[in-house]
Amino acid sequence: MDDDLFIFSPEDASSGNTTSSQVWHVLSVEDDANYQASLVNILQGHVVKDKAIQMHTASSAAHAAEVIAATPELAVVLLDVVMEDDDAGLRLVDTIRHVLGNSSLRVILLTGQPGMAPFTDVMQRYDIDEYWQKTDVSSDKIRSVVAAHIRTWHAYHELDHARKGLTMLVEASRELSRLSDIKEYANLLLDKVSRIIDASIGGIICAQHAGMEQPSEYKVVSHSGIFSELCQTDVQTLGQLPEPYCARLKPLIASSHQLRQHQFSNNLSVLYFATNKLNETSNFMMVVESQTPLSDYHINLLKVFSENVSNGFNNILLCNRLSELAYYDTELHIPNRAWMVRFINNLSQEERQNALVVAITIRDYYDFVLSIPNQSFCEILHSFYQAVGKAMPTERYIARVNDDCFAIVLHKTQLLQTQSLVELDHFEISADRIQLHIEVNTVLMDLALLKGEDAESILHLLSSTVQHGRKSHHHFMEYTSALRADILSRHKLLQGLNAAIDEHQLALAFQPKVRLADSAVVGFEALLRWKKPSGEIISPGAFIPVAEMSGLINKVDNRVFHLTLDALAQLNQQQIHLPVSFNVTVSDLENDSFVDEILQFALGASPLAALLEIEITESQAMEDYQRIKPILKQLMSCGVGVNIDDFGTGYSSLKHIAELGATHLKIDQTFVAAMMKNDAGNDIVDIIIRLGNRFNFTVVAEGVETVAQCERLKQLGCQVGQGYLFARPMELPQLLEWLTDNSLISLKS
Repeated sequence: MDDDLFIFSPEDASSGNTTSSQVWHVLSVEDDANYQASLVNILQGHVVKDKAIQMHTASSAAHAAEVIAATPELAVVLLDVVMEDDDAGLRLVDTIRHVLGNSSLRVILLTGQPGMAPFTDVMQRYDIDEYWQKTDVSSDKIRSVVAAHIRTWHAYHELDHARKGLTMLVEASRELSRLSDIKEYANLLLDKVSRIIDASIGGIICAQHAGMEQPSEYKVVSHSGIFSELCQTDVQTLGQLPEPYCARLKPLIASSHQLRQHQFSNNLSVLYFATNKLNETSNFMMVVESQTPLSDYHINLLKVFSENVSNGFNNILLCNRLSELAYYDTELHIPNRAWMVRFINNLSQEERQNALVVAITIRDYYDFVLSIPNQSFCEILHSFYQAVGKAMPTERYIARVNDDCFAIVLHKTQLLQTQSLVELDHFEISADRIQLHIEVNTVLMDLALLKGEDAESILHLLSSTVQHGRKSHHHFMEYTSALRADILSRHKLLQGLNAAIDEHQLALAFQPKVRLADSAVVGFEALLRWKKPSGEIISPGAFIPVAEMSGLINKVDNRVFHLTLDALAQLNQQQIHLPVSFNVTVSDLENDSFVDEILQFALGASPLAALLEIEITESQAMEDYQRIKPILKQLMSCGVGVNIDDFGTGYSSLKHIAELGATHLKIDQTFVAAMMKNDAGNDIVDIIIRLGNRFNFTVVAEGVETVAQCERLKQLGCQVGQGYLFARPMELPQLLEWLTDNSLISLKS
């Protein structure tokens, strides 16, 4: 018999499988164009295992993340640490491993500034495969390092594909054999052997478990005939048979076990079946007592039959082992995601109507992974699993469906009220002399609400609900149909927004800022609009939050920046030399390439440079003011105006007012509206205006809608107003027409 578990046929070189790709894909992430060009020159076309290397390049972490997401066949990434900021490369590693979920991509760190990423610290904290200083790597060295990692990636890649096919293979294997249970198989064997040798006295089938050295320790699996009578006296192993049988069987069993062969002696026979697949150490014996000594004919029949018996035992063990790999978690040895998918799909309609699913997710899971030794972490996970089990009703099914998430299925009658889940926000875990306070997010889902959905869709919705709870800072969430509609709506909106950016559907509307003293226009605020080809206008309030949560906001704001520059140029052509402000976020200001673009424009020779302004909300500016302040100051020093939007809605800015990195304070429209309603509202506006004038800020009142509001603001000393009283936001052609027709407007800044 062939000892190989599987024999794979050669792949068709013309097939479309990923494994038949004709090149190895390698990515260089490097902001030094010269060094990157050298890497490309060294590696492009270099042959590894009969295939050439195809180089991809990126000059920033953000660009690299896009390339990696779009290139699933990427084998190796050569990554610089310091790019758009000091730790851009290291943050990209986290994105690769934890956001994109790519654990097989080989990451080689190449740094020219080892002080920014010390070797020991980086290798302990990040999932990086190799670390080199640029000065230590020659052309030959980089080729050999990359080649070695390509081979490693290829091995992991093939293994990953094989593991993904285990679930399908388990089901196929079970269909090939009618029986998959050792005991059932053994009982059937007894009957077949009895028929082959025409024996009225049956035999015993015994299984040896791993680590058992003594032949007498073979455990009884099945029995028939006279052995059934003997085993009624609680016989568990061969060594526990009555003495007359032990004396006769002992030498045969010992010889069979030692020689790993069948043994025949008069009317007693011992058939030996070795299982040598999957490194199993379980072996089987069948003891047969016949009425008369077996003839050569019967012995030969048994030997031939035994070959098929060995295959049967191997197939059953293989099937059970594959089932364990496919359906059980390798760390905790408990049901996994595939098991839960199969379990939910096998529920009847009535069972679904009465089933609940609870998901308990560990917050900051990957922080624990990085900070706790692997062996200790496995013990902690096991203790956490036990704690979850104790917190749930006794009649339930638990599976680990993601690294950080455990799903529990239970009957509705087991959870009469949800208060216990609402209060479940953490677990106190003690393992391997480590005490941990593990915070969790909990989601409750009623399967009755998901009629017709398959299990994978249910688990995806479960994960989406968990993420929704995290983003909204709720440790407990209950899935509802409305929540699903919201999730799907946001996803649809996000897909549409991506297309809108690429297809230039984003446009700007401009609202004038008016000097209250003489009604002269002194500037404009650029407000983003999404105009679909159908003519439908999507409000920024609908798509901006989605862009912020998805990380698309930088791409959106970069588009707004360039549209603002285009508008400034067109206004200049019409001899309108007034500043235009556009909105930015903290995320934009932390993006070095975005800030550099603004600075390059501000420091350029264009006469429009002095007319560019940015607006950032007070809450965002004060979120981490010490980090944002130098960036705002740098922009101001280059002539870029800085507007603090919605000023007064928070209090943290008051302690920074004397050194605030801004040129304008914008009073939030809620205060302007409250100003005419009560003294408190009037006093708040008065205080903001006084503070602004005291520290030489230009104060702009937003949301001015009535003449009375305008007059009060002038009385309080406010310089500039913006609102429907003066003009609504207009697209550029309408704005130019409005400026021409409005005789009260001065075009001088």
